[in-house]
Parts: sequence; structure tokens; C-alpha cells
Amino acid sequence: MATTPSTGNALGPALSSGWLMTLGITMILLGSIAMGDSLAVTLISVLLLGWLLVGSGILHIVNLFRHTETRTFPHILNAIFDIVAGVYFVAHPGLGAVTLTLVLAAFLAISGATRIVAVFQASLPQKFWPVLDGLLSIALGFMLWIHWPATGLWFIGFAISIGLIFRGWAWVMIALALRRQAAGAQPAAQPA
Repeated sequence: MATTPSTGNALGPALSSGWLMTLGITMILLGSIAMGDSLAVTLISVLLLGWLLVGSGILHIVNLFRHTETRTFPHILNAIFDIVAGVYFVAHPGLGAVTLTLVLAAFLAISGATRIVAVFQASLPQKFWPVLDGLLSIALGFMLWIHWPATGLWFIGFAISIGLIFRGWAWVMIALALRRQAAGAQPAAQPA
């Protein structure tokens, strides 16, 4: 049985630096395109979330009919909430985006505050960066809330766009590091 020499790729042979570079560049391009129309990206993502919730609710109901031991009030309520929220998001994606943005603003503010409290309760050697992270999260939550409902029409699409761009750059940097690693691991040419 023949074996192929290892290139030292920690991610495995399926993820070569060329594929990672292509993935990264594609994500950067998609994020840049999405940044151009964050309203459309917001509405599409809310519609997708709505259909996923409807599908989840249907699967919950099927599971409740098939397995009587899970037929409890919380499971039934969960299936109903999934379907109702999904139908709401599909029928009114604009209102769904505004609602999700308000929930996200509250989440950011509360999670930032709890992270700051946790930093001061823990004995961390460096508190500046975690505190700064918590303060930025609180500030973002309040900025979303202060400018709500207008932020609901663009913020989700903007966040998705930024996420795609940064994730794409991360893959590009990993691909470049793998190329440097592979170039450094190349054996010297043997004389014939």
C-alpha cells in the first residue's frame, strides 16, 4: 500500500492552503457585496431564521407524536413557540429584524455587564482587555437601543457582512501561514 508524504498540514490533507485561500477570498468578496446592501441581507437572514424555526417546530411536533415519553407541557410549548416565531419572521421580516435587534441590544448590554463583573471576581493577571471587551459590548448594546428601530433595518446584515469579511481574512492568514510552513519544510534537493 502506497502512502503519500505528509506536508505537515495540521488541518489535514483535505484543507490545503490553496482551498483555504480560495475560501477566504470568497468570504471576503461575499462580505463586501453584502456590506453594499445590508438591508437585503438583514431581511434574507430573518426569512431564513423564520423558515428554520418553522421547520424546527414541525420536527418537534413529529417527535411529540412518535415519542409519548417526551410529550410534556414544556416540549409542546417549545414546538408552538418555534412555529409562531417562525411564521412571524416569515410573514413580517422587517418587524422580525427590528424585534431581533432589540433583543440583541439587550443581550449585548447584559452580557457585557456580566463579563465585567466576572473579570473583577476572578483573579486574572490582565484585566484591561476583558474589561474593554465588556465595555464595548455594553456601548454597542446601548447604541443599538438608542437608535432603535432604525438600527433594526441594517444592523443584522452589517454584522453578517463584517463577520464574513473577518472570517475570510482569518482563512487567508491561515492559508499564508500553511504556505510558509510548507515552504520551510521542503527537503533540500538531493544531487543525482
